[in-house]
Amino acid sequence: MDIDGSELLALVDYFEDAKREVAEKTYTLVKQHAQELRDEWRENAKLTARSHGKHYPKAITTEQIPRADMIEWTVGPETRRKQGDMGPGFEYGSRNQPPHLDGARAAIKREPLFLKGLDDIIRGLL
Repeated sequence: MDIDGSELLALVDYFEDAKREVAEKTYTLVKQHAQELRDEWRENAKLTARSHGKHYPKAITTEQIPRADMIEWTVGPETRRKQGDMGPGFEYGSRNQPPHLDGARAAIKREPLFLKGLDDIIRGLL
């Protein structure tokens, strides 16, 4: 009896290539949406922070968190930048001002676009 494993090996090769392709596309998608979230958050902050927070929008940054097992980016006010430490007060409010929710509004706007991007990657595999 002869057993031909070539089709199984071809399938394994296909999935290995697909895994690499998904990782590359997902990395690009996450990076793009992290940057777009940052930009949207900054635009919101420019409108709400006014003169008392004129440096705050520039404090909103994004950076990749080095991980071997996942793709992770962080977006938000960087406390080492000018007025970056005022992020919680601008976002959630304080006794001196109501919450601005600039980051929350940006995330709500970006989320469906991000999910559509993930869906497109998955559908591209099928």
